[in-house]
Amino acid sequence: MLHIITGLGSGGAERSLFNLAAAGPDAGFVHSVVSLADHGHYGPLLRQRGVAVAAFDMPGVAGLPGALVRIRTLTRRKRPDIVQGWMPHGNLIATAAAAMAGRPVGLAWNIRQSLYDLRDEKLATQWIIRALKGLSGRPDAILYNSHQARAHHEALGFAPAHGRVIPNGFNTGRWKPDVHRRAALRSALGIGDAAPLAGFVGRFHALKDVPAFMEAAAIAMAENPQLHFVMVGDGLARDNAALTPLFAALPPQRFHALGPRDDIEAILPAMDFFCLSSISEAFPNVVGEAMASGLPCIATDVGDCARLIDGHGRIVPRGDPAAMAAAISDLARMDVARRAEIGKAARARIEAGYSLRATVDAYTQLYDSMMKRDV
Repeated sequence: MLHIITGLGSGGAERSLFNLAAAGPDAGFVHSVVSLADHGHYGPLLRQRGVAVAAFDMPGVAGLPGALVRIRTLTRRKRPDIVQGWMPHGNLIATAAAAMAGRPVGLAWNIRQSLYDLRDEKLATQWIIRALKGLSGRPDAILYNSHQARAHHEALGFAPAHGRVIPNGFNTGRWKPDVHRRAALRSALGIGDAAPLAGFVGRFHALKDVPAFMEAAAIAMAENPQLHFVMVGDGLARDNAALTPLFAALPPQRFHALGPRDDIEAILPAMDFFCLSSISEAFPNVVGEAMASGLPCIATDVGDCARLIDGHGRIVPRGDPAAMAAAISDLARMDVARRAEIGKAARARIEAGYSLRATVDAYTQLYDSMMKRDV
């Protein structure tokens, strides 16, 4: 297996590739990875698990010609049976790699974004998505991590014949309730165990709509003087000047902005419920991780959030801080036992329908079919 991905940062697609490649030997496949950018967060972790990683350090679209030359050389040297692209740039280069392999190889694309409005994407990404539409008859399989992403792309004109959905899977041994971690973080932040704590994990990006989350928090905190919030992620600290006016409307002793952290599995158990304010998602990993950690979730109606949450939380409209604030207030007022019951059911849903093992098995079955040429 040769995987080609835009980069190896700490996002959801990168994490899914890592989970798949790390499980590769047990499933009978040998994986190698090409990052069109740098080694990022997951490159070293993949190498620790014996996965070969090459980083092209491609300087944007201007680096495409050089990347094509390098991928032709690498593909002919490695002689993969299957080339798997990830995300638009990776899918485009993977298509070229399969065409230049010098022998028949399987080709799969992995699409992990919804397209509520193509204009929300960078111009270069818009161009690549349109190019992929014209090439979409070539892959043996087009994989989507959400039903919404598939519907959006096929409505745009992507060939439906080989489309299929393989949702993200979660390691419920890593993402789980933990009373000790709950107590440790709350103690560090000065939050009593009885105070309701809502949380957000993401990054400062327009599609995450952090301002809507912070506005909702301000409304809910004004109503409930016991309510606390914790916000975690790149660009989500008080030194982000773009958020200064929003921070000014929030009581600093109850709104805890932690910035980037690499121990999210130790932070989620401290929360009582989780919030997602995105205006576009396909299948947000963080919601599944929160559910596996035993949390009810409040999420905007994007991607497959409603399908995933399935009543174990609240779904609110995109870009509506007042609606999110009402849902937050509802869960904050809820009886602790009832909230815990919802969280327990949320975790059971992940265990039953979205386990990491099930996702790896689905990929393995697909790759087996591609090897046999019966997809």
